[in-house]
Amino acid sequence: MNKLKIWLEQTMMISFAILVGIICEGVFYSIFMGDELSSFNLSWLQLLSIVLTGAVCSLPTVIWLTDLDIPKKKFILWQILHCIGLYVIVVLFGWLFKWYSHLDGFVVVSVIYFLVYVFVWVVSLWFHKRDDKKINKALNDIRDED
Repeated sequence: MNKLKIWLEQTMMISFAILVGIICEGVFYSIFMGDELSSFNLSWLQLLSIVLTGAVCSLPTVIWLTDLDIPKKKFILWQILHCIGLYVIVVLFGWLFKWYSHLDGFVVVSVIYFLVYVFVWVVSLWFHKRDDKKINKALNDIRDED
């Protein structure tokens, strides 16, 4: 798969998942914390920071985790390093773009990060399995013609 395509796909998935996480956080605060939902808004800078975070976080995926033909134990180590590296990026962007100002905000951003991380990996695996099935079906169709 083309690395640019992977980068764009990952950027869109990460950005979308972050946006959904932030919306869920706003709804949660309005339901359980008594905040008015009408007071929840996103500025253009916040939206830009979401897309920028998605783009930067997808770079290590393209660099580290494409075209790897490594043993399972080493892949798990790569995965842990990938998760930690992306977490550092998110924490830095959160601080830079003022996504949180107190410890509770940091905890919420951390929880959203791990939910987004799992979501993106599940969706990515689903996309890759779907692509594999299409490729295998095409190969079987070619073999059947012979």
